[in-house]
Amino acid sequence: MRPARGIGSSGERGFTLLEVMVALAIVALVVTSFLGIRTTAVAEAIEARNWRLAREIAGEKMSELQAGAREVPPQSGEEVPVEKTPGFSYKILIGETAIGEQESQAASEAADENKETGDRDQWQLSRDKYRKAAAQGKSEADYEQQLRDQDYQRTLEEKVPDENQLEDVAVAVYFPKINGTQPGQKETFMLKAKASTLALSGLTPDQAKVRADAQANSPGDNSSGGSGSSGSSNNSSSGSAGKEE
Repeated sequence: MRPARGIGSSGERGFTLLEVMVALAIVALVVTSFLGIRTTAVAEAIEARNWRLAREIAGEKMSELQAGAREVPPQSGEEVPVEKTPGFSYKILIGETAIGEQESQAASEAADENKETGDRDQWQLSRDKYRKAAAQGKSEADYEQQLRDQDYQRTLEEKVPDENQLEDVAVAVYFPKINGTQPGQKETFMLKAKASTLALSGLTPDQAKVRADAQANSPGDNSSGGSGSSGSSNNSSSGSAGKEE
């Protein structure tokens, strides 16, 4: 009877070891699955946080623009890091051309990851541009040239800031892309609106009035007066000559 008991206990010990191995395998599978779910959830939470921060930053910068709270006029297209949020930066875009170029760039970058979505976004941009051109009775090429000419003219001429004159503006915020396919890849959030040229100038209404008065009394205006004085002198000379005759 003892040998039989020994064989039985040896079989029971072997079966218990097998159960332990199976249990460990199940635990490992569950833990691995849980860690995968947890990692995905953390990544999604970070991504949602980044988009929320991008919206807040864009809204804050846009409010500053529209309120004229910036002492220095913004430089269109200049990328500026966000001091309080490492990894985040933003650009202020002024004018329809600058905004359109940023949208085209964003659509092109999206096309690298999702060709179908990128083509659809690019088509949407082209359609919007075509509609605006058609509304003015122009071809798309002529419309683009008109926008470039307007931007070039804007850089040449310093217009008097006016609270009633509105300009297209946008704030583009860049932040790290979670699970990007390339190192340093970034997402872009853009907020578009309109702001007065007075708010964009960084001037107060009184300072804008001083500039308007200065332009009204520019040397170009005084030159005509100078010509008039010369004309009077000539007339006097002619009169004197006539007397002498």
